[in-house]
Amino acid sequence: MVPANKRHLIRSHRHISKEQLAFLTTFTCSGTKLADVLRAMRKEVGGEANLGFTVPDAYDAVLAEKKKKLDGCDSNQLIRWFAMRQAKEHDFYYDFQLNEENQLINFFWRDGRMRSDYEAFGDLLIHDTTYRTNKYDMICGPFVGMNLHTQNIMFGVGFILNEKAGTFDWLFNSFLTSMGGKQPVTIMTDQSSAMDKAIREVFPKSRHRLCTWHIGENAVVNIKGVMAKEGFKRRFDYVLKYTDTVAEFEHYWNSLMTDYNCKTHKWIERLYDLKEKWCPAYNKEWFSGGILSSQRSETTNHSISRRLHKTNGLCDFYKCFLDVIDEWRSKENKGDYNSSTGNRYYACADNMLCLHARDVYTIAIYLIFEQRFIKAIGLRCQRISYEFPVSKYIVGHPTKDFIRHVVMFNEQELVVDCTCKSYGEIGVLCSHILRVFIVHNVEEIPKQYIMKRWTKKAMNMIVEEGEDRDNEVSVVSASVWRMQSIRNCIKVINEAQHCPAARKLIDLGVLDMSCKVKEYIGGVEGDGNVSNKYVREETLLDGIEPSTDTVLPDVVEPIAEKVIPTMIQNPPKRKRKIKNGTEKAKERNVRPKGIVEKKRNKLKGWNKRRERHVDNLREETQSTDQCIINLPVGGVLVHPTSSNSQLEAYVPDDYFGVHIQPL
Repeated sequence: MVPANKRHLIRSHRHISKEQLAFLTTFTCSGTKLADVLRAMRKEVGGEANLGFTVPDAYDAVLAEKKKKLDGCDSNQLIRWFAMRQAKEHDFYYDFQLNEENQLINFFWRDGRMRSDYEAFGDLLIHDTTYRTNKYDMICGPFVGMNLHTQNIMFGVGFILNEKAGTFDWLFNSFLTSMGGKQPVTIMTDQSSAMDKAIREVFPKSRHRLCTWHIGENAVVNIKGVMAKEGFKRRFDYVLKYTDTVAEFEHYWNSLMTDYNCKTHKWIERLYDLKEKWCPAYNKEWFSGGILSSQRSETTNHSISRRLHKTNGLCDFYKCFLDVIDEWRSKENKGDYNSSTGNRYYACADNMLCLHARDVYTIAIYLIFEQRFIKAIGLRCQRISYEFPVSKYIVGHPTKDFIRHVVMFNEQELVVDCTCKSYGEIGVLCSHILRVFIVHNVEEIPKQYIMKRWTKKAMNMIVEEGEDRDNEVSVVSASVWRMQSIRNCIKVINEAQHCPAARKLIDLGVLDMSCKVKEYIGGVEGDGNVSNKYVREETLLDGIEPSTDTVLPDVVEPIAEKVIPTMIQNPPKRKRKIKNGTEKAKERNVRPKGIVEKKRNKLKGWNKRRERHVDNLREETQSTDQCIINLPVGGVLVHPTSSNSQLEAYVPDDYFGVHIQPL
């Protein structure tokens, strides 16, 4: 005889019901480890003996269920899913390549929502191919962009077998064909000669940018000795990412090479030859959203790697990508809702320019605008020339900006231009222009400087409620109905778990409902014998036959409404009395913050830290030249307004007023 505490290990006693298998499959597909799911199930039923199966049984059942869904092989099933989805969705697109042995080597897919997203936000495309986590060692190359809330947005997903130029040429052509031939303004990738060749052929009108993060990592490997020198890394970081004009870049690059005697290094020479692909000063005319690296695409890879590992196949990756895309779109919907309901938390109250920006922009973009407006208040604005209607200003911080910017403003046509060219790069007016707007009392952002992709109506997706109601389907999906029913049942069971009479009532109801369902559909799915055996052994219904009536007259025991006391609440807070208006409460009254305000403060704090980091780098880098450059008394060093590669000095003159002197 097998002891009672080991009977659950007998093969005939072990069985995984369809409900349990569905529970395991749902959580494993969501990225939860099977061991963690089993641990929760054991705790829920009161131990492994009550679970009904062992750990190896669970792994075998999940694997067998996965094999049932595969039609012969992983790749074949994936393409079948693509074909089935295309048959249902006319705007779904997929393409794949086979080798001579009919083996899948490359494939690409995107859905209809990705196409519409690309139409609205396809000016920036980020592509990264550094992720190889599947059992076929294929390279995952997602096409990622940035939406109106500065969040990640997916344009398409490709898997390739190698990183040859011909492979990238096929992948980019598939992407371009799926998007109707529309080329992005800027495409951001890592440094790869094969990818660079394919981009020149497929995207000739796009500006190819290299990821500065990868360049910084390569610098640590290739110029390790120079990077170890004091001060080089921070100055190199500033030249790599934050120079505003070509003149400033050339000035500080030459200064950096001279101070550290590294101009003849081969890797630095190759890097300088590629400066137009990574230096922001050479790319101010092409929109990039301020993105300097391909880490947005790598964020996608991180989201996938948390759910999958090398043993997972292509079908697993496809399902996981659907989950990631669904999460991203859910975040975008929340951002749309928060922006449509209004941004009540802003720093510059009653300022007409900020109020107009708040009405036009989304919350994320407004916070960037607001931060620049606050920074503009502390800038010094000096007019150096005026020929109606054009004014010319020198704008900069009196102590932090050694090199200042020149702003040209046409007050009649509201046309403005700044040497920093930040609007062309990011799509939001810079602090120098906003300072001039403050001087001229401009109360609204000119229409030509409102980029549609950053506005609340970027997607033009206004749907009338009546149309939605007409198109609604009254049938609820099986998975949604199942979860709703489970929650309702759990709620009733939790209320009755401490009352024996209430337990008996629920058990009678379950048996009665089971009989009725069997009569209606010809039998409930699952092992009914196991379920009935469990009820007979574990409940108070011994000797009671199931009834088919709609009422339960056999239950005559009164149900106790309060077996245990209700949830005890905290005692009420006593307000401190103030006598004669002299005694003050010691506790601080903290206003509770909503979710939107917390997210706003978090984003605003991140923007402040980034701006502070850039300002510190700029101040530290410019301070190295202040003792070298001898400016005349009252002279100001500025960025050139033309394509000149030299900085200019504005020197005051008693007779002519101001004249320009090359540095």
